[in-house]
Amino acid sequence: MPSAPRALRRTFFATLLVLLASATDVRAVGAPAPDTVAEWSRFEASFVPAATPANPFDPDEIDVRGEFVSPGGRTFEVPAFWYQAYERSLTSSGAERLTPVGEPHFLVRFTPDRPGRWRWRWVVRERDALAVLPYEGLLVSPARGRGFVRVSRRDPRYLAFDDGTPYFAVGENTGWYDRRGSFAYDDWFGRLAEQGANFGRIWMSSWTFGIEWNDTGLGDYTRRLDRAWQLDRVLEEAERDGIYVMLSLLNHGAFSIFFNSAWADNPYNAANGGPLASPAQFFTDATARELFARRLRYIVARWGWSTHVQAWELWNEVDLTDGYVSANVAAWHAEMADRLRALDPYDHLVTTSHAFLSDSNVLLGGGLDFTQRHAYANQQPPALRNVGFAVVTQTRERLLATGKPVLFGELGVDYRGPNETRAADPDGVGIHDGLWAGVVSGGFGTAMSWWWDNLIALEPERYYPMFGAVARFVDGIRWDRERFVPAEATVTASSRPVVAYGLRGRKKLLLWLKDDAFQWNAPGAATITDATLQVKGRWCGQWYDPWTGEWLDRVELRGAVPVPPFERDLAMLAGRCPATDLHP
Repeated sequence: MPSAPRALRRTFFATLLVLLASATDVRAVGAPAPDTVAEWSRFEASFVPAATPANPFDPDEIDVRGEFVSPGGRTFEVPAFWYQAYERSLTSSGAERLTPVGEPHFLVRFTPDRPGRWRWRWVVRERDALAVLPYEGLLVSPARGRGFVRVSRRDPRYLAFDDGTPYFAVGENTGWYDRRGSFAYDDWFGRLAEQGANFGRIWMSSWTFGIEWNDTGLGDYTRRLDRAWQLDRVLEEAERDGIYVMLSLLNHGAFSIFFNSAWADNPYNAANGGPLASPAQFFTDATARELFARRLRYIVARWGWSTHVQAWELWNEVDLTDGYVSANVAAWHAEMADRLRALDPYDHLVTTSHAFLSDSNVLLGGGLDFTQRHAYANQQPPALRNVGFAVVTQTRERLLATGKPVLFGELGVDYRGPNETRAADPDGVGIHDGLWAGVVSGGFGTAMSWWWDNLIALEPERYYPMFGAVARFVDGIRWDRERFVPAEATVTASSRPVVAYGLRGRKKLLLWLKDDAFQWNAPGAATITDATLQVKGRWCGQWYDPWTGEWLDRVELRGAVPVPPFERDLAMLAGRCPATDLHP
């Protein structure tokens, strides 16, 4: 955990350059900074200005940066951010209590991407004065880290880490905490990690991690430094548990009158002293854009260091905002994606999401690295209430339309709530089918279920093993090296309609056989004993039970082969014969 500045080792700030002769000297002191750090890990140093700024979040008043020079001479300028430390505890009622520790100050965080001898220094602009400290040495030791998540250079439909390891997302939405605050994520992420899952999606919503709302006003986040500290803690937990977080920066309700409306409390609302007469003006008003860009600067400065931030999601379901105009929304996305990339020395992925629209102006012209689909089965036409069919079909359609990686970022059988979801699907068939359909869809992850806190976490023995079964099946698949295409596979059975979804690669074949009569809204299972599978080519594979996560019999696929008796669904992982690298 970061700590507040301790007894100062030395005063090492001297004004080197003053741009205006009338400007007063800028003097400050810094606390001791580490002189060694491991590659792909966080360097952190604190800076205490001579006087507390009136608004430390306004770079026009004070702009504190760390300048880092790599062994090869590349320079990174990283904004520092205003920080207050806290300690957390749980009250007797189970609620999180945060207690401030020490005094607020600036911190800079940086993640070096290579070993060797680095240099770094403070650069401080305070109104009309510029001051630069002497360089200090920073020895970066080699470490076995994967780095940041990228679009793969081998296959732009998939993601990979800096070290070339493929990344396939297995997880769920984890949008906001319950009364336990940040402690809730110790539970949720820990349970996902136990199953080998590696993804969570978090909203910076006004009721949890949001740093700007009606209690702060615009452009000054002092009153929400506790929320920011909570997000620090959650990302540190994600790092410990191997979870990669999509961080959603804006949610539709803040700028909507009709969908989950919070516009009446939004500080951008003119009724609250903000610059906007209507929510739609957020996309076009110059003042609003600059204020949001200031928020982006703080977000990148504080959390951009984390290799476990999988992506910045600019909006959750932007089409649910009021007065949606495609051209305006696309231009806003393109501008903010550019601003993020200018601020972010690590080039995190950028995405956004829609509830219903497939707006090509945004998807292709909004500066996005990957796109998303969201769907709730009870809102779909009858054919798409079949979760497996919907996830596979919509993912493949989006891939063809954009050529960019696709994630089914939100999925449920009933959008109204967990009680309605539980009543309609007590066994979690929709969640299970979304996970497996994501594997064979051509997307880069499972379909991410909603209702994480009030459904999945309340029945952990039922739901969390579903993630584990998928994670074990996909472990070791080199997604971006297979050049996957839809598999040509058919299943015949006299008693039930069985469909085969799959991906065929250069060395691997992934199949998911689904009893199409067994659905979340038609849960009558039956044993299928007479199914026959036919796949193009010759493969050696192993059957897998998607519900128990057990590897079953091995089989050679050549022509028509019998399928072992099964209920609900069955999976297979195969390789070119003779297959020697399958799972045991």
